[in-house]
Amino acid sequence: MTDNYVRPSKRPGYGTLGRPINLYANYFQLNFQPNLQLHRYEVRVSRSDPDAVVILSRQLVTQVILQLLKTELVQFQESIASDGYQNLISSRSLPCCDGPYNVVYQHDSYQVILLPAGILQFPQIYQGLKGDIRDQGPPLTEAHIHALNIILGHQPKFSPHIRSAGTGTYLNLDSRMSLGAGLHILRGLFIVAREAQGRLFVNAAPKIAICYDDCPLDKIILMHMRQNGPDMNKVVALLRNLRVQLTHLGMRKRAGKFAPRLKTVIGLAAPGDGYSLVYPPKVPCLGAGAKEVQFFRESRSQGHELGDVAVLGSRKRKRPTPEGYITIFEYFRSVYNITVSDPWLPVVNVGTPSNPSYLPAQVCRVLPGQSVAAFIAASQSRQGARIDTSRRGTRSTAVSQITSIETELSDILGMAHPDRGADLTSFGITVAPSMARVSGRVLDSPALEYRQGQRASVRAGGWNLRGMKFAGSTSVSQWTYLWLSTPGRSHGIGPEKALMEVAIRKFRTHLKSLGLNIPEPSWPGIYVSVTDSALRRESDADKLAHALAAIVESSMSFLLIILPQAAEGLYSRIKFLCDVQFGIRNVCVVADKFLRSNEQFLSNVALKLNLKLGGINQKLFARSLDIISDGKTMVVGVDVTHPNSGNLPARAPSVAAMVASVDRYLAQWPAEICTQPARQELVTQLGVLLTSRLNAWQRRNHGKLPENILLYRDGVSDTQYGSVLSVELPQLRKACRDLYGSLSLNEPRITIVIVGKRHHTRFFTPTRTGQRNGRSFQDTNPPNGTIVDHGPAISSRVWDFYLQSHTASRGTARPAHYVVLLDEIFQSYPNDLQARGSPNPANAIQALTHNICYVSGRATRASSICPPVFYADLACFRARFYVEELLRRSSGDAGYVFSPDQLQLTLHENVKDTMFYI
Repeated sequence: MTDNYVRPSKRPGYGTLGRPINLYANYFQLNFQPNLQLHRYEVRVSRSDPDAVVILSRQLVTQVILQLLKTELVQFQESIASDGYQNLISSRSLPCCDGPYNVVYQHDSYQVILLPAGILQFPQIYQGLKGDIRDQGPPLTEAHIHALNIILGHQPKFSPHIRSAGTGTYLNLDSRMSLGAGLHILRGLFIVAREAQGRLFVNAAPKIAICYDDCPLDKIILMHMRQNGPDMNKVVALLRNLRVQLTHLGMRKRAGKFAPRLKTVIGLAAPGDGYSLVYPPKVPCLGAGAKEVQFFRESRSQGHELGDVAVLGSRKRKRPTPEGYITIFEYFRSVYNITVSDPWLPVVNVGTPSNPSYLPAQVCRVLPGQSVAAFIAASQSRQGARIDTSRRGTRSTAVSQITSIETELSDILGMAHPDRGADLTSFGITVAPSMARVSGRVLDSPALEYRQGQRASVRAGGWNLRGMKFAGSTSVSQWTYLWLSTPGRSHGIGPEKALMEVAIRKFRTHLKSLGLNIPEPSWPGIYVSVTDSALRRESDADKLAHALAAIVESSMSFLLIILPQAAEGLYSRIKFLCDVQFGIRNVCVVADKFLRSNEQFLSNVALKLNLKLGGINQKLFARSLDIISDGKTMVVGVDVTHPNSGNLPARAPSVAAMVASVDRYLAQWPAEICTQPARQELVTQLGVLLTSRLNAWQRRNHGKLPENILLYRDGVSDTQYGSVLSVELPQLRKACRDLYGSLSLNEPRITIVIVGKRHHTRFFTPTRTGQRNGRSFQDTNPPNGTIVDHGPAISSRVWDFYLQSHTASRGTARPAHYVVLLDEIFQSYPNDLQARGSPNPANAIQALTHNICYVSGRATRASSICPPVFYADLACFRARFYVEELLRRSSGDAGYVFSPDQLQLTLHENVKDTMFYI
């Protein structure tokens, strides 16, 4: 059988290890009448005036459909549900006229056409779900599930108190809470119908969304910078694709009506904007203010007739009238009589990089209802989690998460307000008022070993380094530090020099206490002054590169880099220079935290440094590692990241990363990275990545190759499971065939496990009270080590299980979802005489996955997802910095170079086989 026809492995059985625990899952059983039939209709909405060329927005179509239900179809309203855009579901046959329905909304006339799309029969499916196998009727299809989801979403979609934010997500507008920095939070639920274990359920998961305040844009930028610092790359990420209304211009007349002037912010004024213009704008640095940014003003731009925004140049080849360059500040004062209040605030670009249109943020007002991307402002996200925790009662009230979700579900689905139009009962559908009960098991934490047999005491998935020495470490020959500082802050002299010397001695003493043999640093350290924390000026980058080049010549074991503050732009530049250009092993700290560092801070730095130097932080006993303890199994992690966030352009290439163990302790995980076409989820060079990791294994294991490859794959949705087996698995096979065949060795056995993080399954226990860190708390999160492989969350089609390996510090714990797509290691096969199958493969893979969560080297606690995937994700995140720097270097007259073939990521030989990404 070829790889193209490989089917997912069947579930070999269920796990039995661990003590049993009773849980609730956020699934509510869905029941319907045996005779339920649903009529499907396609909806098409258009303007009645055939000459009106107007693109109808989704929001407008939703309102037109709602008006149709209130007028033309009012007698059927109780039996109709719609997704508000393209589909309509009715429990009764509707009178489809030969012509369209005419609907008037806000004095405009629209035509609505209903096209019958078939009838969904539920009676035979009802019998099948009830376990009656005598009537083998048609199976439950995606069309049935889709229709049920439309019915579930009808009430919240048309409710004025609920905001629909994407498919299945419904936010309560009455739950608004301010986060500061121009942002607020809304809470709600994600709701979707699912078939599981022969029954239908409604999966309802807590959801929060961070949204922009409806206020002037300059206010949002000011508050953001006060809370998060002056890093302009973060400001760009905050504002990208934000819709604003211009306040310095009047209404625009369109189609006989007056409408506000709306624009989309694409970023900030940046050097290189308008490169194709005859007279490009002058922008000294990213995020320059209104008194710094200049554009060429022509004679026709003297009055108010110039349109929406400032004219920044001319594509005409004739010489314009000699008006010359003018700043944004002077332009708005002379033309609009507007004085920019904060001229130092960054100027925003509402045009394009090649033909920019600049505005001071003062004349832009943010349109309401816009959500912030999840990657922006980690501090806001953490604050949102604290709010979410508080309102669910895990700290101060007796209201549990279970009760909260049950109440919100009833409110959103309209079960508490049956007079709002069509509801579930009008379709003969009911949803259980309480969560489904499931059975789980709690696995014991494995024992951890440090140097000379020291054993750590593990409690609630965490432990302490006090009194411990790393299980293995390498000696450091020489090292030094690079201290970066902004102007106005003295360093290298005076009191700050003394503070730094004390901090360095404290740092060195703590490393020695943990078993790192580290000498005195090479005095004095290196001092570099940069203009600002984001390295906006090229001269600063040149100074930094020159300093690092001098360090390379000194052959340092590692470099301690002290940053003025946590600025992503500066951090990105440093990591590229050290990892790609010069090959310097390094660890970064923020100056203020380092100068006042405590034992916990220094331990965290030491954990990362020891791994980067090739050491072993902690070990698991052989019995906890099962088959891996033989030293013949390589564990691999694979992840892909896309340019959908941060500072990367939308068309920048995606990045794939592979990490792999090189020893039986699972201590070291060197990584390999590569670029591939943008938005491509499947790894195009998976075979190349695997070959590099097998070569690394050979170098560390006296020329031997692993007999087993256990691969954990991140970032794959359930619709792509087949593609992993048909596209990625053949690449793995070929790489093994080529390498092992050249040495006349048998090819390794492969097991592929998909790791899901972005799912909506949660588990809860009855509310329990306890003490944590000297404070009383109430919690409904399951304990660490909880395994679930039964119940409504478990698939009947693939071999899967949920594992919550960690203890959630706050909020609702999210278990990881593991799907075993292919297993050739833990099960016995008749034609493989050397295979060492387990008596219970489910027990083996569940216990091993749980135990290796305790070898995550960055912290003294179990990780929420297994280290191979966690490390691969870190490597991808680091590679995004490299891509950003390469794109910046390749930008110029021709713009960005986006091709993955032209944009190669090659790590320096000195860091290539290290954990540089930690």
